[in-house]
Amino acid sequence: MRRFIGLIGHFGRDERGVFAVMFGLMAIVLIALGGAVVDYVSLEQMRNRAQIALDAAALALQPEIFETTYTAEDLRGLAEDILRERLELANGELEWGGTADIDEPPEINVEDGSLFLRARITMPTIFVSLVGVNELSATLQSEATRKKLELEVAFVLDNSGSMSFTGAGASGTRQRMQFLKDAANCATNILFYDAVQDDPSNLDTCIPAAGAELVDDVRVAVVPFTMFVNVGAGNANASWIDQSNSSVTATDNFDTDDDETTLPATSGPSSVPTRAAMFTATGEAWRGCVEARPHIKTGSLTTEYLDTDDSLPSGGNNLYVPMFSPDMVDGVGTNSYVSDSPAICDRPAQGNTRCTITEQRTSTWSGWSSASQIAGTPSGPTNFSSNTLYSGAYYGDRPPSCRCRSGITYTTGWSGNSSVQTRQGYCNSYIPNGLSNRELQERICKYRQSFSSNFSSGPNADCTRTAILPLSDDPDVVEGTISSMIAEGGTNIHEGTTWGFRVLSPTLPFDEGDEFDTATSKVMIIMTDGENTAYNLSTHCGAAQRNLNGNCYNSAYGFPYNSRNTTATSTSGGNIERLGPTSSAEGSISSNNATLVTQMNTRTAQTCENAKAAGITVYVIGLATSQAVQSTRAVVEAMLTACASTPDRAFFPQTPGDLKAVFEDIADDLSALRLAQ
Repeated sequence: MRRFIGLIGHFGRDERGVFAVMFGLMAIVLIALGGAVVDYVSLEQMRNRAQIALDAAALALQPEIFETTYTAEDLRGLAEDILRERLELANGELEWGGTADIDEPPEINVEDGSLFLRARITMPTIFVSLVGVNELSATLQSEATRKKLELEVAFVLDNSGSMSFTGAGASGTRQRMQFLKDAANCATNILFYDAVQDDPSNLDTCIPAAGAELVDDVRVAVVPFTMFVNVGAGNANASWIDQSNSSVTATDNFDTDDDETTLPATSGPSSVPTRAAMFTATGEAWRGCVEARPHIKTGSLTTEYLDTDDSLPSGGNNLYVPMFSPDMVDGVGTNSYVSDSPAICDRPAQGNTRCTITEQRTSTWSGWSSASQIAGTPSGPTNFSSNTLYSGAYYGDRPPSCRCRSGITYTTGWSGNSSVQTRQGYCNSYIPNGLSNRELQERICKYRQSFSSNFSSGPNADCTRTAILPLSDDPDVVEGTISSMIAEGGTNIHEGTTWGFRVLSPTLPFDEGDEFDTATSKVMIIMTDGENTAYNLSTHCGAAQRNLNGNCYNSAYGFPYNSRNTTATSTSGGNIERLGPTSSAEGSISSNNATLVTQMNTRTAQTCENAKAAGITVYVIGLATSQAVQSTRAVVEAMLTACASTPDRAFFPQTPGDLKAVFEDIADDLSALRLAQ
């Protein structure tokens, strides 16, 4: 027994097997520790690859921060897609079997042009999982910063008659227009030069400082507007000008045959002349104004119409129709520059054309009075062309009655009594009588003569005198355009804004603008001293004109009548809205002036939304909105504020002397965009 107990004690004291036992116990830990280096190196390799992928995502997506259509969450999803795409194998699984996520929304700073991404990657472990560590993770971050390097600015400037009102400023009392010119020219200098100073001779503007240098990559356009916008007479033959009556509005207010309810069945000479041909016939040169395109949908968005966007002028209704202000009827219209009483152009002799007349004279104390026509009955052919009076003239149905201008052949002598006598006769070429006011207004033959006109009368009536200046890098040219502006006419903010959008667009009609991309900041500054104005008002014309056309003046939309005339056979008809609600009754004039103004406001808002969606930053200056007449101040300011990109980009100075400070603030804000980071 003692021997057995001794063996046990000896066994307990024997240390020869301890190493193997200890090694067996420590092997797992030693392997895990050694393998941790392998796992860590693998993690670092994956982190390096993930960092490259995250950097690629930041660089690719940074340009999108300038697009209003993307949210931070949208960019997060796109960044995650790029990250995983760079790290995944062909079978769609991550190479190391782990995960890669953008673990929080990106940080976006549009002013600085920066996009900051933070990602997290995880990978399963091979060795340290033996000690319970099943995965390793790492956090990555990447920032891409690039400010827009080029700057394009469109000044959209109100040239309406109210800009001739006077106000006070630092340099005394002057017209609002002069304050606008000074302020806009100051802003031009701030944008183009690296240093400016107040003009000592005119404190309402500023000039380049001594030694100031032009900065690179700045271009400015000027869009003067009144009731119309002038695109430049030099563009008469441009591809985007309607030169063949392709648009449905091209024949509005013009008719060939003295019968508004029917059109000639033939083509060629019987078709309505183009606007260019009509200008040529009058001897008046086209000044450069165009009409608004018809209000036709161009896309799925509620704001997208031909008259509110920059759709390519590819043909048809997409083209721009030269504005030709029609002569209105004597005693009815405000723009009456050719006589209608008697109707100025005759119906020529054609075959058995005849006007059979009855004349009357009365006895007076000095003898018989001069003969006067008391009846006239036309006869002869209809629907024919003739070059007798002018080339390409067309004559449709006979008029209700007629008069002889000359060449009368009498078939009877005077007969009657001692007080009143009559006689009969006829002529072959005759004056059409009994035409309606509509037919008198729309007669094309009236324009086959030369005449003199002024700003408010003639084919160019109310056409803005100063044409659009496309984007230019020459400050002298920009300031020269601004300085040439004249205050006259009505106010159509919608048309001004639409053309401001178009001069910044990279497509025709003015394609000087860069693409809507990261390299260019596009800015539109809209300045108006009031409100959209329509003129279906008793203070501007009589009821006869309002009932005939729905407006006292021709506008960029034509007459409201043209939107309501649903007679398909009329040159001024169709179902295309110009301005004003349509009516089933031909020529019905049902809308009041407020309706027209509201529609102009709506189209202004739609244009602003389209411009902003395209990537244009919009600033708005509403001068003297407290003096709004056709709208309320609240309505005008709400519309203009909504038009601006952000509420703080809408300014409402109430005195013209404040314009310099407002333009300076905007220009200083924009000058930061010239700096690259």
